[in-house]
Amino acid sequence: MLRYVWDPFIRVFHWSLVGAFGYAFYTHNSLWEQLHHAYAGYVAGSLIVARIIWGLLATGYANFHSFPPNPVWAFKYFFKVLKGTARHYIGHNPIGSMAIYAMLGLGIVTVGSGCIVFNNGWGLIDDQVSRVIHHYATWTWLGVVVVHVLGVLFDSFIHHDNLIWAMITGCKRVCSIDERFDQGNTPFPRKKTR
Repeated sequence: MLRYVWDPFIRVFHWSLVGAFGYAFYTHNSLWEQLHHAYAGYVAGSLIVARIIWGLLATGYANFHSFPPNPVWAFKYFFKVLKGTARHYIGHNPIGSMAIYAMLGLGIVTVGSGCIVFNNGWGLIDDQVSRVIHHYATWTWLGVVVVHVLGVLFDSFIHHDNLIWAMITGCKRVCSIDERFDQGNTPFPRKKTR
């Protein structure tokens, strides 16, 4: 059974950010394409700001409340994956949630430091420090993206679900077990109240 999970905004944001980040990374060493690099960075920054606003206003699986950042849940999920007992999530799993927040945060640092570098520090900030921050934030962001892609492929394999296709169509495979855990559109189990 399929469930509509990712709305059009999320899908367009996702693939647009992939394109903007990829193009900015491709043009990062070229003096001839420095302006293209900056424009791609501005596009990426605008997309990240729009995603943060959407994460606060949207409903369902796009809302940040549906996948809170919780390192403890992420570690527990990781060990369940190693033991082969990890359950299938309709939205983001705990590790995926941490990756999303890491990519958004690193994106803000990368674009912000890139703006400072491109504008020569606006006369207020040491340009060399901004370059170092921009360099390391970009490479760290790339590292998180690589881990994210590997995680998507691995999760697709172990749960027999094509997550790449889901990010194109918006629909994910669900089963009755998934439905039981899906409480109020949150993929994380809630504590029982008395």
